[in-house]
Amino acid sequence: METKFSLFNQINSLCYWLLVSSDYRTSVNLNAEDDTYSVCITHGGVELYSNIIRGFSKRDENFLEHELDGMVAGLLHLKENVTQKSA
Repeated sequence: METKFSLFNQINSLCYWLLVSSDYRTSVNLNAEDDTYSVCITHGGVELYSNIIRGFSKRDENFLEHELDGMVAGLLHLKENVTQKSA
């Protein structure tokens, strides 16, 4: 469980960094009614990254951790691109 919280924190921190350090727009949404968790990154109205986990509360804990880790990897890739462009 602690690993999941760490991954959530990383996702939120990366999305916040993209929002304040670039002209990327970020959206992170945990929807209890639909049981979904989603992340979307846009730039100039174009969707660059989007990931949604459906049936969030019913996911196997190890599988969920793997999916969240994938989200972190995708966001880190975007951050690297932003950092390289500004250098």
